[in-house]
Amino acid sequence: MLNTNIIGTENGVAAKVTDRGQLVVATIEYSEAYTVSATVINTAYNFIGPKAGKRFVITAILLNADKSVSATNGAVIVIYEATSATSTTASKTILSIELLKQVNRDITGLNLIVSEGVWLSIKTDDNNINATILGYYIDT
Repeated sequence: MLNTNIIGTENGVAAKVTDRGQLVVATIEYSEAYTVSATVINTAYNFIGPKAGKRFVITAILLNADKSVSATNGAVIVIYEATSATSTTASKTILSIELLKQVNRDITGLNLIVSEGVWLSIKTDDNNINATILGYYIDT
């Protein structure tokens, strides 16, 4: 084993190795957008499904409650991990938030990892919710 350092000549910043063994000198991967519209209440809408040997990293969540959402109560939105594509039961909740009619919520700068072998889904108690998840798959 040889202990070494990699340091940039322009800015003097040292590269790092994550606990996953990743040499980080910039973003690990580019994000891709996965968009769904939740148009039926208490129904599972999938952003992504499981991939063998992969986990998903969420880098941003963009939400919009459109004009159909109740003006008085708003919509409770849950983004969650599920064990099947049609399950509305969360094995792990990623985000639970209430949005009023015609409100946007953008949550950026995230680095959330999803469990291996699950679907990443959204459900709502009022329609219509437009949602985009940005992120990328990594090896387990």
